[in-house]
Amino acid sequence: MKTWKFAVMALCTCAIALAAWQAGTHSVVQAQHVPDWPEWGRTPQHTGSIKAVGQNPAEQLADITYDPFVVQEQEASGGELLIHYQAPLIDGAGVFLEFKTGTYTGPNTWDTQIWNERAFAWQNGTLTQQWNFQSDWKPEPNGNKLGLGGWEPVFHATLGSGVVYVPGFSGSVYELKETNGTMMHQFAPFGTTDPNTFVSGPLTVDAQGDVFYNAVTMNATEPWGTDIKGAWLVEITAAGQVQMVSYSTLVPNTLTMCGRFPCGSQRGGINVAPVISADGKTIYTISRAHIVPVYTFIVAVNAADLTPKWHTSLRHPAGNAENIGYVTDLSSASPTATPDGGVLVGVLGNDNSRGYLDKFNAAGKYQASYDFGWDITPAIYVHDNTYSVILKDNEYATGGPYYITQLDSNLAIEWQYENPTRDPNHPDGYEWCINAPAVDENGNVYANSEDGNVYVINQGGTLKGKLFLQASEEAAYTPLSLGFDGKIYTENDGDMFAIGN
Repeated sequence: MKTWKFAVMALCTCAIALAAWQAGTHSVVQAQHVPDWPEWGRTPQHTGSIKAVGQNPAEQLADITYDPFVVQEQEASGGELLIHYQAPLIDGAGVFLEFKTGTYTGPNTWDTQIWNERAFAWQNGTLTQQWNFQSDWKPEPNGNKLGLGGWEPVFHATLGSGVVYVPGFSGSVYELKETNGTMMHQFAPFGTTDPNTFVSGPLTVDAQGDVFYNAVTMNATEPWGTDIKGAWLVEITAAGQVQMVSYSTLVPNTLTMCGRFPCGSQRGGINVAPVISADGKTIYTISRAHIVPVYTFIVAVNAADLTPKWHTSLRHPAGNAENIGYVTDLSSASPTATPDGGVLVGVLGNDNSRGYLDKFNAAGKYQASYDFGWDITPAIYVHDNTYSVILKDNEYATGGPYYITQLDSNLAIEWQYENPTRDPNHPDGYEWCINAPAVDENGNVYANSEDGNVYVINQGGTLKGKLFLQASEEAAYTPLSLGFDGKIYTENDGDMFAIGN
């Protein structure tokens, strides 16, 4: 079982000059072609759903190692793999992976690694490399109990229409031609030379081809115990304009002191991907105090001009004074926008290790909660004029049982599938190592487990199929993707496996 290593600019909506505009004229992206799986959670709503039916998990079709440092990373953290990874991005025959090179010199010197976006394509049944783009992106530095606590932040690209957007250095984003990886532009709202400004979390692309992401500038000498210099929600429009809004504008007038400690300024969670509402009019994101994370908010922003809409505290969403929900940077949980205009967010709780999944309506009013929310971006299955919510549901404190759970739209349990693998060291099963499950148009649910298997679960909670990949105890929580052809793409201990008939 994974151990718990956590501890308790004004609005600028005008287009700004691009500091590193490359040769050529930026063309307006026409958001007509929709890739199979272009981003975290697949859709701008992060629903993890696709209008296709997954193949049976009969055999491995490909096995690609994208993180060659897994053994060293596990040794550095006592056997656990405390890494957040990009979801495999799929566009027809193309597969796009985060790929690490460079050297690994320890959890306190992550920046000796090099993060790449590498393109593959299916050719005669084999997944073959097409191109590689070496990014200069670096993660936020590791920290003590106030910081990342050994969990490496996520590097996460996204697919537009014929382009790939890749995080870069100093809060910048590269636009690449999907076919050959040629760099078309570098969008650099903070310049290109500041080592203390970071693209923070996955990039999100909406239906119009606009890209949204969080950025933060940290203190150079004491990044976690001293307040940040600034934090922003950034938009790159399909026409190539950049606009942004400060988190101090989105969440104003928060506390300065949290007991005996300074709270710190509000910023996005380190691994949070902004999410777009079902009607496209609202951007939801998560904001937290930099130094004391228990002061956390779900934030709504007008998509048209990045002006604040509302923000709601997660400290006591159920009206329970003892329950303090908050977002920790150790988590990869991002919000999921619901079909009825609301938003779901997974939070940690001060009273247990499971956390909570909280639901808010389009006006920011708390509606419901389920008592699991740790490191999960839930999937949404739309059916019968309603929808269901799918998430992992691990009982950490008792060593099991471990479920994939489906909830109704009010977050009441509809069904559960319990991990079936038993051995003397795991009498109650193995935990689900998924942080963003997938669901197909028939309601089949796809998830990977620490027992080394990828599972396909029928709607209703019975086993449809599974396939063993490799032993993965103490593995990272990872996302899963599906292609329109039904191929399954899952990650396990630094390898990406393609699965199918």
